Amino acid sequence: MNSLYRLIPNKILLAILAGVVSIGSFQIWQYNQQKYKKFIAAKEKECEFDLDIADTNVKQSRSLRNLRYNQIANPGLEQPGINSEFEKGKAYVVIKTKPGYVIPTNISNYDSTLFKTLSITSTTPPQPLIVRGVSIDISKKQALVSSHCSKQHFVVPLENLYENFQPIDISK
Repeated sequence: MNSLYRLIPNKILLAILAGVVSIGSFQIWQYNQQKYKKFIAAKEKECEFDLDIADTNVKQSRSLRNLRYNQIANPGLEQPGINSEFEKGKAYVVIKTKPGYVIPTNISNYDSTLFKTLSITSTTPPQPLIVRGVSIDISKKQALVSSHCSKQHFVVPLENLYENFQPIDISK
């Protein structure tokens, strides 16, 4: 009987300790969830900014606007790796004239509705996107790029990559 009395306080202490640990674990989990939500919100804001800048670049350029909305490519358009120099870290605009996606579907991306919609293949050409050059493979006619809209680098065909500023628009 005496050992039973010693055992009961130990069980109570263990139960209290288990409760404290579970509350602490929940608090840490909740803090990490809030931190992750803030991180995703910041990434979405950066991505939306890149989409807006790309849209602005297209609207301010006669030749890029004609390409985007009428699928008419001016032969004087400057494209890195094709008729202009590709520079690592430089911002470029991706413009697709055929139906497709903004971010490739095989890329692991952030868990958010915005990022998921960017990988959905549409029946119309996707919206333009600002990307930064990482590397280029001239033989395969493609560039590896980074974007705030993707947590991984991805490949873009050189035919879809354009300079943000088109000198041809000035000469007209």
